[in-house]
Amino acid sequence: MIELLLVKPSYTLEIPTESITWSGQRFNAARKIDVNILYKNVGYDILSEIEEGNTVLFKWKGVELFRGIIFNRAITKKGKLAFTAYDMLQYLLLNKDVYVFSKKRADQILLQICKDFQIPYAEIVNTKYTINSLVFDSETSLYDIILKALIETEKQTKKKYRVYSRLGKIYLQEWPNPTSQWVLETGVNIEGFTYSTSIEEVATRVKLEAGEDKKTTKVVVSDQDGIKRYGVLQYYEKVTDNLNKAQLTQRANNLLSKKKTPKKRLSIEGLGITELTSGMPVYVNIPDAKLRGTYFIDSDTHTFAGRVHKMSLDLITDNSLTEDVVL
Repeated sequence: MIELLLVKPSYTLEIPTESITWSGQRFNAARKIDVNILYKNVGYDILSEIEEGNTVLFKWKGVELFRGIIFNRAITKKGKLAFTAYDMLQYLLLNKDVYVFSKKRADQILLQICKDFQIPYAEIVNTKYTINSLVFDSETSLYDIILKALIETEKQTKKKYRVYSRLGKIYLQEWPNPTSQWVLETGVNIEGFTYSTSIEEVATRVKLEAGEDKKTTKVVVSDQDGIKRYGVLQYYEKVTDNLNKAQLTQRANNLLSKKKTPKKRLSIEGLGITELTSGMPVYVNIPDAKLRGTYFIDSDTHTFAGRVHKMSLDLITDNSLTEDVVL
């Protein structure tokens, strides 16, 4: 079932594998695989073949799930070789720089960064909203720069975009809106779960301020029902864009609509489904916790060994980009 291929410039080599863990996290990290190999009985010098910088492909039941670069490896005296490979988003995470962007869309910012750092890219869609100014005057990861641009875009347009790696190239697309969802249910494909709720990130009042000195514009919007229930929990932001009062009010209302609801987190363990990766929606039915409805995958870990595929998922109720996803 597991098919792991080492891709060299002049040949491809299949690697016999004990187990693979494939994982990722919404907005925060490149997807990766952690591989365990029993190298002593392979029949050739696998330790000389597998090196940092090599490209590897991982397939399950004939379908490619991952293509990336080996970044580290470890050898033990028990005859085991372990390595970790990351997809192309790792180059956005590890590289840092300073940038000043003026009147650029998020897709134009991503395209410039990919060209500057020689990162392969494929389809990058037009995000349509022009950001007046984005300044990064201290070293910032390329991934955080792009996320900031996508956050600013969502604030104004309510459209969500995602950056991801596929077939060894970077893509930027609007978040898909699937017409159907996988159903996860206790007694069927859920083997265990943990459910928690919190108001630590709730805002019942949003205050935004734009401009400088005597030319500042301030806007405050409130959730009166939330204030009665939780008290005043204010979110404040100094907006760098040159927005008028109507635009500032629109942004404040958008933020309040996202922040007024308590955070709900659900972790499940169960039978593996390869389509379920971070950011995707699932329909959950857990009668014991009175949970029924759509959740989004915040992080996922898939474990493959022999013919067995298990997964652990962290689920949330809102898939929006927020300032706190920026590292």
